[in-house]
Amino acid sequence: MEAGRLPSVRQKLSLNSLQEVAEKIIKNSDRGNVSAGYVNDDIVKTLIEIESKNPNGLNNWVLVFDWSTGNFVTWDVVGRDPATAVEIYIKYEKQYTEDRKFEVVLIGSSDIATVKQTHSHYFGIDSIEDTLESLDQSIIGFSQRMDLDVGARQILAVMTRKKYWGKKEISPSTLKNHYCKTVITFDVSLKALADKGFLNQSSVNGPVSLNVKKRSLVEQQL
Repeated sequence: MEAGRLPSVRQKLSLNSLQEVAEKIIKNSDRGNVSAGYVNDDIVKTLIEIESKNPNGLNNWVLVFDWSTGNFVTWDVVGRDPATAVEIYIKYEKQYTEDRKFEVVLIGSSDIATVKQTHSHYFGIDSIEDTLESLDQSIIGFSQRMDLDVGARQILAVMTRKKYWGKKEISPSTLKNHYCKTVITFDVSLKALADKGFLNQSSVNGPVSLNVKKRSLVEQQL
């Protein structure tokens, strides 16, 4: 896409399809649950408070992160002595093993507040919904999509392009076999559109058209 231009309907649908694939990969991965975790600023505030009680310039910290939940299990300031820090680190490693999806991290820092930047992959992990909402605002957010899948939006895109509004109708079979051949979920997606009032349909297998009263909502989906 060129800078300063909004993505086309086709590009949005392509992004949505890729997004669904990516979400499945994340969900099925060993560290999939981390995407549902959220580490808030209170943890950093706690670390800063602990540090203020140990104003020694440089402190060593041992942090334990649980990749299965996306949250810190514990954190401990272990002073300035390297030997002591390593000893405590080894103790935590034995207690929180990698095969149980824990990660033990030894950090040396003169200002623990900077750890959020230096080790950002542990901090500020947003929920999936928040992450998606932070993407290009021209793509309607998950929370506003009325649970429509990509197939349903592909059908809306075709019917909008062909101007099947109001009295201008098309049979589901024609729509499926001629214009929506690539929509694998066609039947389910079409039913979802009808159930949510996006389509006019007098009978189960009867012709369909876009509901003029839902025009603004249809446009939001695209």
